[in-house]
Amino acid sequence: MNLQIGFLALFSFLGLIISTVCGIMVGNYLGHIIFITFLSTVGMAGFGFGVYTVLEMKVPEFLELLRNFTGGYSGGDEDGLEGGGSSSYGSHSDMDSSSPGYDSPSSPDEMRAAASGIPRRKADKFGDHIIVENIAIKNEPKLMAEAIRTMLAKDDGNAEK
Repeated sequence: MNLQIGFLALFSFLGLIISTVCGIMVGNYLGHIIFITFLSTVGMAGFGFGVYTVLEMKVPEFLELLRNFTGGYSGGDEDGLEGGGSSSYGSHSDMDSSSPGYDSPSSPDEMRAAASGIPRRKADKFGDHIIVENIAIKNEPKLMAEAIRTMLAKDDGNAEK
């Protein structure tokens, strides 16, 4: 929700600045500039809400990237990285990253974080991945089937010798 407010504020600010500057440059009356600036600010806030909603439905990975980039966490107040022994996760070595509360990483930075044992909270919808030894692999059935056929062919070649 915090990121959504940021989108609203950013787009509202853009509408305010652009409308005010253009109204002054054109030479409109002050009352007209204030009225149009108010309408532009409200309209751009609505546009920002629409952009956020579309991104949330179509590209949730981008919003997750923005949350990580801005330092906001979608999982809650306690992230388990500070406070020494006060962490709710305890030791990171006994953590299972495939549990329902966590998702698989999709970018190289997220894969490194998963391999080092840093927990990440699960997004609502994050794609189809398979985790092998803490490495996320995108689920591509055709590629996997071809790799299996190749391994079986090598095994058949070794068995005949």
